[in-house]
Amino acid sequence: MSKIDDRLEELGITLPSAPPPIGSYVPAVRTGNLVYLSGLGPGRREDGTPWAGKVGSDLTLEEGNEAARSTGISILARMK
Repeated sequence: MSKIDDRLEELGITLPSAPPPIGSYVPAVRTGNLVYLSGLGPGRREDGTPWAGKVGSDLTLEEGNEAARSTGISILARMK
């Protein structure tokens, strides 16, 4: 295991399988030490409904944090 895998395990984060592309695009491109990602967002809530709206008017701060965390985990899964 790498340091990153060890840290994710320590935090209780399990990376899901990277989501497949929904459309006709390249999900990731690496050029040098940069990786460009596309097509990633917060996905769905635990109850299966999509995240939608603005924090403060449609989502609470806690819901916004959950959506951001979900997006971050999706990014890590795609990078791996």
